[in-house]
Amino acid sequence: MADSSFLTVIRIWAATAWADGKLADAEAHALRRLIDGAELDDADRATATGFLDGPVTLEDASLAALSLDAKRGVYRAACRMAVLDREVAPGEREMLTRLRDQLGLPADEAREIESSVPGI
Repeated sequence: MADSSFLTVIRIWAATAWADGKLADAEAHALRRLIDGAELDDADRATATGFLDGPVTLEDASLAALSLDAKRGVYRAACRMAVLDREVAPGEREMLTRLRDQLGLPADEAREIESSVPGI
């Protein structure tokens, strides 16, 4: 079964947070706030909460159904998640590149989004 759009976004945030192999306290806190505020059914909420327990990969996310505006927003949110712990680790940078490619965002558009996120 495909993820709901909310669960897809949470999955991408979690994949970004876990990209360096660890979940920093600030990242976990942001994910919990996102999960708590999202309109999820019980099954999706349980799935999302599970993202806090261990690494999540970008390959698990379904991105095809997202609109172009949603793709831009997802990329911006992933950039913000990457800087939450005040360090963009090489694994996080690689994950952002994979996300950009999977979203089909041109490199110049991704750079423009990144320039709007302090610390990236």
